[in-house]
Amino acid sequence: MYNVTVDLPSEVTEAGFMDVGIHENVELVRVEYGKATNEFLAFYFIGADGSKLSHTEWKPTLRAMDTPEKLAEKELNQMSRIKQIVTCFITKEQFVFQANDFEEFANKVIKLLDNKFVGVKLRIKVVYSGKYTSLPNYWKFKFIERMDTVPADKSKIKMMSIDIKERKADPIPTNTNPFTDNTQAPLNRNNEIPF
Repeated sequence: MYNVTVDLPSEVTEAGFMDVGIHENVELVRVEYGKATNEFLAFYFIGADGSKLSHTEWKPTLRAMDTPEKLAEKELNQMSRIKQIVTCFITKEQFVFQANDFEEFANKVIKLLDNKFVGVKLRIKVVYSGKYTSLPNYWKFKFIERMDTVPADKSKIKMMSIDIKERKADPIPTNTNPFTDNTQAPLNRNNEIPF
């Protein structure tokens, strides 16, 4: 039985996601492999102020116009991005292995990291990736480093002109007219516009 009363608890909290910029005293708190519409390897970070950031690496796939060489390039770029994250916690020499597929690759990354990231303070660059903030999708420029080995005045992390600093707006449908299209929300009783 459902008994809804005025005393029913209702707490609203803000998500507290990290904004665009360079953040210090950030910690990696979890790494996981999973499957949704595609396979993924996700890295979860938390800032000193409690703000959160997730960075998801999706299994590269061939698109209609891609070649096998393009897929190999995507995989190499992804491995290089992941290497930049992982080698904050282990040496480059420790990040050497082979995997037969994305799932095996992701699980080996997780096993190599183990809990070596616990308590390690990081400096990271946060940019927009579509509608959400994340680590950058490139690998040639520094976007993450340990704070105990790289002082702020020696940091190689810089905001650049290629970094996306504003949220991508939702596309406005061009093929519908809310005044004539019956598929839109109906006007309310006061004949107000439905948006």
